[in-house]
Amino acid sequence: MRVVAVNQFYAPDHAATSQLLTELCEDLAAAGDDVTVIASRGGYLGGDALPARERLGGVDVVRPFATRFGKATMAGRLADYLSFWATSVLAAAREAKPDVLVVLTTPPMIAAGGALVSLARRLPLVTWVQDVYPEAAIQLGYLAPRGPASLALLGLGKATHHAAARIVALSEGMADRLVAQGAPRERIRVLPNWSDGRLVSPRGRENHPFRKTHGLDGRFVAMYSGNLGIGHDVGTFVEAARRLKDKLPELVVLFIGDGVRRAEAEGLAKGLENVRFLPYQPHDAIGESLSAADVHLVSLREDLEGLLVPSKLYGALAAGRPVIYLGPPRCEVARVVREDDLGWTGRPGDVEGLCRALEDAVTRKAAWDEKGARARRIFDERYDRPVSSARFRALLEEASKERATLAHRA
Repeated sequence: MRVVAVNQFYAPDHAATSQLLTELCEDLAAAGDDVTVIASRGGYLGGDALPARERLGGVDVVRPFATRFGKATMAGRLADYLSFWATSVLAAAREAKPDVLVVLTTPPMIAAGGALVSLARRLPLVTWVQDVYPEAAIQLGYLAPRGPASLALLGLGKATHHAAARIVALSEGMADRLVAQGAPRERIRVLPNWSDGRLVSPRGRENHPFRKTHGLDGRFVAMYSGNLGIGHDVGTFVEAARRLKDKLPELVVLFIGDGVRRAEAEGLAKGLENVRFLPYQPHDAIGESLSAADVHLVSLREDLEGLLVPSKLYGALAAGRPVIYLGPPRCEVARVVREDDLGWTGRPGDVEGLCRALEDAVTRKAAWDEKGARARRIFDERYDRPVSSARFRALLEEASKERATLAHRA
């Protein structure tokens, strides 16, 4: 196939959507497909301009001009979105005609631009939904529920859904949300995100370099690794550490990452020696950091069920570690952890339940190690990169056959 993909961020940027699209496109290229990616010259956090055109991992990367203020201000973020929207549409229209066009929906305007190109050029379109907009932005407080921006995004979303040959949702709950928006259910395919099992793998705690470097030998590490964003509960984890500091002196809650709630978490943890913070780790060292945990912490706000799926789950499973999850009980993470007995699930704010789970994990290490071993087996079967890329490639082949249908409709 010839595939053209559009997303605001791509390698070497380390944003979550960038990493996923990079891995997928490199796997498609390795399978023999001709792949071009259209992305911004700026990174998730702004920074120096990336090359206008280069070849990375067998993939042609085209970067039209766009502003690159990063995420520091809403005005800068909006400028980056709008400028990339305009130039990416033009770039996609100029590319040699592909068999299928893939567009991520974060931010949602990019997918609407892909729909325009798809309809104008009679191309099968695949939209890859990571977050459901505008509902996610409304729940996070960025948009008014009935404001003009929300209504405009709802209209754009519905039109984009109907222009797409296939719509990729991350979970059944997300698929239900998209149907409620007006997406045709028969075009939706549920494909969860993944991790790279070659990069992240289980390893023993003895003589572990990350644990040794950061003074974690002999400690029980409950790790939260990733975005400390507004959609996640960090306060409950800190409060549990406060209550357990004397009862479980070996326990340390380790936050690795950054985000709008990091300052809040640091404030809540002031004076607590059993809560620590580290910055994001380099991508090529992520396996070492994730495998340093005894248990991984994952959270999601109750009102975000079906609107996004925390991707922290897949790195935890790849590392062969059990998961403690705080969030809505019908979320994909809760379902996987509960059905496959990979840890413990509770609701945000349930400090007592979380304390009991952590105490159980510390005092019954062998039983929780069994959960971790099972987590890696589940990962190998369902969520490893080669498995996921093969599923995605099959979906793209399926969508590419819609060309004749689109031409007939036209």
